Amino acid sequence: MKEPIKALLERYLLSCSIMRNYSNFTIMGYRNTFKLLLKETKIKYPEELTKRKLEEWFFNGRLNRKWSASTFLHYHKHINMFFKWLVKENIVEINIAVDMEKPKLEYKLPRTLTKEEAVLILDASFHMKYTYRFERYRNRALVGVMLLAGLRRNETQNLMCNDVDFVNNSIFVRQGKGAKDRVVPVSSKLRLILEEYVDDRKRLNKSSMALFTAVQRDHAMGNKVISNLVSKLRKYVNIDFSAHTLRHGFARLMLEGGCDIYTLSKIMGHSKITTTTIYLSCSDKQMTKSIEMHVLNESKIY
Repeated sequence: MKEPIKALLERYLLSCSIMRNYSNFTIMGYRNTFKLLLKETKIKYPEELTKRKLEEWFFNGRLNRKWSASTFLHYHKHINMFFKWLVKENIVEINIAVDMEKPKLEYKLPRTLTKEEAVLILDASFHMKYTYRFERYRNRALVGVMLLAGLRRNETQNLMCNDVDFVNNSIFVRQGKGAKDRVVPVSSKLRLILEEYVDDRKRLNKSSMALFTAVQRDHAMGNKVISNLVSKLRKYVNIDFSAHTLRHGFARLMLEGGCDIYTLSKIMGHSKITTTTIYLSCSDKQMTKSIEMHVLNESKIY
């Protein structure tokens, strides 16, 4: 009896979760890819998805839905890996995605923040109008962790109370991207922000092990809290940014402040230092500062 593609996908994701240690974020990405694919192609079994039908789906995505090259490659990677598993399990004979023509990835610099923009966003996260005092301190701490320590959104959301070490001024990031732990140093400014937030937690007698909790209940905050906060901040400060822009802003401002690229790479949890070097191109100040290091700049003009 043939097994539906949805059931096969769940088997594959369970295997990835156990054997490859895929994060919940990665698994959610696979589900979203196939949710869109199945909705638009109407297939129910993997044998129904021919190479021609798959190519037409990708072509339509690029032409009519205006997918970027990175979106195309993101979807292709998920489908390719899944069908590779199907072949290995002798469920289908060939991987229809393996030889597909793919667009060249555009070289784009990440959207970052200037010092002035970063200060404005951090200040606004505290001074916006709130219904509850707790929101004020929590939301500033959320923005602070991403902007002053460079944590990703899901890393910030998953922090536990005992992950913040005020004695050694550090944050323990548990199973970040790539299923890797890392320790991130806490600056004096971020320490003050976190201490004031923790004090307000104590005022409300919150005992949840999750660092960032819901406003009126003593449990971890919902998945949409950071998204909603960023949306409100964008309108309040009139700056186009996302939660991940705060992390990009952290990297840029660290370089402008004199942090070396190797240390920054370790703080951000990058697997390859080449990932970090892209931020060198994001800062005019950093490039201007670097160009003045040319030894001939010290010689006189005759």
